[in-house]
Amino acid sequence: MTLYCRASLIALLATALGCATAQRGQPGAGDATPDATAPDASDCFPSCGDEELCGDGDGDGLDNDCDGQVDESCMCPAMDVRRSCFSGTPSQRNVGTCSDGILRCTEFRIWSECMGDQGPVEEVCDGADNDCDGTTDESLSGCDTPLSCPATQGAAPLSEYTLNGRTIYEGPTQSRQWTVFCPPSVPSCPVARDPNAESTSVYFLQSGSYRVRYSFTTMDGEELSCEWVIVVEGAGLRVEMQWDTQGAGAGDTDVDLHLHRRSTEPGSDEPETDFFTDDDCYFANCKATSYTADLRVGWGIGDTDDLDACRQAPHGQGEEWVSRGSCYNPRLDVDVVSCEPSVTEPTNPSFCSAENINIDNPPLGSPVRIMVNYFSDHGYEGETKPTVSIFCGGELRGRFGGDDGPTLTNGAGTGRENDSWLVADVILTRGECGEIQCEIAPLNIVQTGASFGPEWSFD
Repeated sequence: MTLYCRASLIALLATALGCATAQRGQPGAGDATPDATAPDASDCFPSCGDEELCGDGDGDGLDNDCDGQVDESCMCPAMDVRRSCFSGTPSQRNVGTCSDGILRCTEFRIWSECMGDQGPVEEVCDGADNDCDGTTDESLSGCDTPLSCPATQGAAPLSEYTLNGRTIYEGPTQSRQWTVFCPPSVPSCPVARDPNAESTSVYFLQSGSYRVRYSFTTMDGEELSCEWVIVVEGAGLRVEMQWDTQGAGAGDTDVDLHLHRRSTEPGSDEPETDFFTDDDCYFANCKATSYTADLRVGWGIGDTDDLDACRQAPHGQGEEWVSRGSCYNPRLDVDVVSCEPSVTEPTNPSFCSAENINIDNPPLGSPVRIMVNYFSDHGYEGETKPTVSIFCGGELRGRFGGDDGPTLTNGAGTGRENDSWLVADVILTRGECGEIQCEIAPLNIVQTGASFGPEWSFD
């Protein structure tokens, strides 16, 4: 079997360093002592093989046998689970203009076609690597374009990203327009700070593949444009949640994300603690503004000293993390109680953003459970449908819920008396190439109250 590494964009940009050093923010990634059992760095990057690689059974989102289909022989875990994919040659993923799409688990427990990905196309004279082979405008006779279109780029969630038109076209322009196109998983799409400036920025709050277009008119009246992909991904484990009754006009309900660690030893007769305890990361104990000396999620994971992972968290949370000197693990960077859909500035407290919980350096081999609680209806009389996305090492490994997902109702009180959706158990490991991998066991149980629910899916 061909050894492969399902590497994130951050890893692919670090090919020269070897796969084991490519994962930013992962403990042990920069070890100076070589591992005698580790594969050669050249083996850690995907290439065509003789068969589709299903791993634990559900695939890796790549066309390993290069027959134009992705994970066609792999069973998917549960209906309507979605994850990232790329249908081109594996080595072309996130090279040049190539970028990921989405697989959907069908009712027959097989993966759909890879939808929305950008594969290689014939090279054209535009300063971009259209055929995703690492070179630009090659073999184009007479090509002399003033454009230098960017290749697929990477960014971190909760960060300000600079857009510089001068790197695309060096000459003067008489008009300019920046446009950001969001993936389907991002309902509230951010816009450039100044869409008509030569250089501006955009704040990316959620993970996903965003397409950016820079259109401009030269002083000679020629209309030109470049379009490329920015892959927004974080390290470790990242869980994002949004819901259909979020924001004024839709119900303006308060739905909360929870992440419960394992607190008992495997094989123990002791029951797990409930949610809404210190074994559960949620709004009361896991935000920068709710962490105190006496109230802290003491999971013993270790904090992240690189403040770039959290310094730009919105709603004042980033400033609070900076004042504390590190990004705590786990942490809830975004907690939305009420919002206004007309607000387009992602750092505005009224922006309708996804809630998220992060563990930059997650405990390997120890499971966590994801739960969504319908905390308060704010007077809204109706149901709500949440959507949860699970990212491991920057890659979307599962998206649950949405239109075909569970429906939650609000009880007589708030919080623990209301509907809770047990989404999935997740266990993380490190792959042969040093990358973070995860196995997801869907639960899809709606219950009333704060009970932990059934036993762990993993021993």
